[in-house]
Amino acid sequence: MRLAGVGKPVYEFLDGHDLQKSTGKWMTKERIIDRQNDKYQEKVTDPETGAVIHHCEEPLSKHWGHGSAKHKK
Repeated sequence: MRLAGVGKPVYEFLDGHDLQKSTGKWMTKERIIDRQNDKYQEKVTDPETGAVIHHCEEPLSKHWGHGSAKHKK
């Protein structure tokens, strides 16, 4: 969903599978980015065992230095 005059969507949701590069295994990933309410939520689960591999829930304004926002060396 986008607001008029705003470049990025106000709300993004991802629910699907993602390849974990370090292990070569497919994991289940759920991610919510809610810019209007300053929320970031992500959970990565091993679909075979149900074990939570990664969980992050924090204000979006505090979620930096990840992915493409990492500092390049």
